[in-house]
Amino acid sequence: MITIAGVVFSMTIVSLQLASAQFGPRLLRTFLRDRGNQVVLGTFVGTFLFCILVLPSIDTTGESSFVPHIAVTTAVLLAVVSLGMLVYFIDHVAQSIHADAVIHSVGCELDQTIDQLFPETIGEGDSDQADAESVETAGAPVVLHARCAGYLRFVNGDAILAVACEHDLVVRVEMYPGRYVFDNDPIASVWPEASLSEDAAKKIVAAFVLGAHRTTLQDATFAFEQLAEMAVRALSQGINDPTTAIHCIDRMGSGLLRLVNRELPSGLRRDGEGVVRILAEPLGLVQILEGGFEPIARCAGTQLPVWLRLLHVLEVACDRARRANDRTLLRDQASRLAQRARAALEHEHDHKRLAAAVSWTSA
Repeated sequence: MITIAGVVFSMTIVSLQLASAQFGPRLLRTFLRDRGNQVVLGTFVGTFLFCILVLPSIDTTGESSFVPHIAVTTAVLLAVVSLGMLVYFIDHVAQSIHADAVIHSVGCELDQTIDQLFPETIGEGDSDQADAESVETAGAPVVLHARCAGYLRFVNGDAILAVACEHDLVVRVEMYPGRYVFDNDPIASVWPEASLSEDAAKKIVAAFVLGAHRTTLQDATFAFEQLAEMAVRALSQGINDPTTAIHCIDRMGSGLLRLVNRELPSGLRRDGEGVVRILAEPLGLVQILEGGFEPIARCAGTQLPVWLRLLHVLEVACDRARRANDRTLLRDQASRLAQRARAALEHEHDHKRLAAAVSWTSA
């Protein structure tokens, strides 16, 4: 059993190496967190450990020999189950390192992040701007600084709100999930100074969770960037796989449609009495376009199908966007992509198809 477990671990390491080379090292966490891999490895190690624990109790020497028949039968059943898990694992690894499977996994994670950060009903309207300006002009704030360096993974808004309500404070978030925070960087501004105690300041700083790498817990741009990284690698000269790049663009388009069709959350959080306690700028479409679509456009080169799919995704998103500002941003992005495509493509036929694909920007 321990030999088979070693084979399973070796297969896992090989699949991780292949995935790292083809899809990028940041996608390794998708394989490491795969529930199927964890169950298979746990089954083999558990079976081995069970056999090791049962083995000392077996005594066949002397007249008072003892064989735990139930335990031995259980070990045999576990061995049969482990054999079935091995067959499952071989098929599962072959499927999990497929490009479409990786794209689907990251795409599902993107959809979950958008659903969490941008629910169907959220936000308080444009009247929040006046409240934000009135708070920010109410004296000089106390700036709180990070105590270590790392990527901001999570901001515990509930903990900040509780501290703000308890001490009658207003907190403005200066750093957002996904940003790299240097040591002693400002992460929050607090009003008024007289109400801020040392204990309250420690609790607010502790609400900003830092780590060695980014996650999609509160960072929707990270999932877009992962798909963009896969597309960029697929368009490289060493791989030259535009089909995978197009599939990544399709999944990014699905997330983009989900985003532009949702109400943006309010930049303010209030207590039970309606008093503003937290100010934070919500994620905008500009960051998504810059982090997701721009890198692919820089590497698309003479791949006309990639250019056409990028423009098609932006067109569909523009048609379904509920905010006029988002539609303007999408049209501007499509116009810039069309200019780059014209400079990269040489054939007149390609220019005609490109012109037809971008005609919606002038409508």
